[in-house]
Amino acid sequence: MIAEPTLSGASALTTNAWETDDRYAQRHTLQIALCLRTLCVRSDFLTVEFGDTQFVTQLLDVDSRRARFIFDFGSTARDNRALVDADELTFRSQPSGIRTHFVTGGAVVVTFEGRPAFEVPFPALLHYVQRRDFHRVDTPMFDPFVASGIDGVGAAFRFELQDLSLGGMALRARDERFESLAAGTVWNDVKLQVGGLGAVPVDLEVVAPRQMVTPTGEHRTVLGCRFIDLKANAERVLQRAIALLETRRKERPARD
Repeated sequence: MIAEPTLSGASALTTNAWETDDRYAQRHTLQIALCLRTLCVRSDFLTVEFGDTQFVTQLLDVDSRRARFIFDFGSTARDNRALVDADELTFRSQPSGIRTHFVTGGAVVVTFEGRPAFEVPFPALLHYVQRRDFHRVDTPMFDPFVASGIDGVGAAFRFELQDLSLGGMALRARDERFESLAAGTVWNDVKLQVGGLGAVPVDLEVVAPRQMVTPTGEHRTVLGCRFIDLKANAERVLQRAIALLETRRKERPARD
């Protein structure tokens, strides 16, 4: 069972124009399976909606042969009981690069890897939009770029950047208190220091927290974040920083 992220922005119940646009519709079973498997491999979060209830979940397994998929239980027993009684489920992906919308029939409870989960048939129609990709560059290990600010409970944080793009960045967290940080967490007025180019204020949403093990065997938390309404002046500074890092990367082999 996953931790319940905070849904930010407009309600997931709001219908977007692309969700009814045939240009983004997938109808063939294999196409639908590919889209669902991408969400599963990326561990993307989705909202599942039924009646007046919704909760956040993740896909656990996709069976293209049987045209069925498995998704995780919600965080409360009440929501899980209500979902079993629902005849129709609406799924929408969280904003992390891929936007997906589809409707399935009712779910049954199954066991997946020793834990309870839900299984449903593939949807007859799946709307799938790949957002614009941003060029991502690794940031320096020495004299690293740094993001600092105050979290929702008033505690200060300071992260080193692992990589950077105009869409967001990945942060390396060493503090154990960030190991269980939920996707959907928003930090406002974060100070982003980008080397000698100075500092810019940004608002961040954590969209992909994950655990990793370093080559030396140390456990680290990596927080994939997206920028919220990046201001024009901040974007210009980040464009310069990304261009500079890319130039240095291309020059490196010539010096070896």
